Amino acid sequence: MRVHLLTAFASLALLATPLATFAQTPSSTGTRAGMQIDANHIRAKQLMDRDVYTTDDTEIGEIEDLVIDPANGHVVTVIIEVENRLGLTDKHVAVDLNQLRLTPGERRITINMTRDNVRSLQGITYND
Repeated sequence: MRVHLLTAFASLALLATPLATFAQTPSSTGTRAGMQIDANHIRAKQLMDRDVYTTDDTEIGEIEDLVIDPANGHVVTVIIEVENRLGLTDKHVAVDLNQLRLTPGERRITINMTRDNVRSLQGITYND
């Protein structure tokens, strides 16, 4: 009986060793030295607080937030703070990321809508 217990404990110790070693190795999904950002990807920093212009060249507000689907890690929605003529927040709207166009080297982002299209969008409840 004692031999079986010692054998069982020894087996558990051998099984635990690779797990402990694995836990100490860097994660393959974590940041690694020398890892580069794909030139075709857009960083959140490039979108946040950027001025949003419509296709008819009217500034309508700025990017307020990005909504990410935790299931796949993709940005699914962009929250835009729409401002009135005095620069005060009129409402927040949610649009698909593919509705936006970022021009490299410019601070502005263009939404693929006219001013009237954006103003007609349903506002959302957004609490920062």
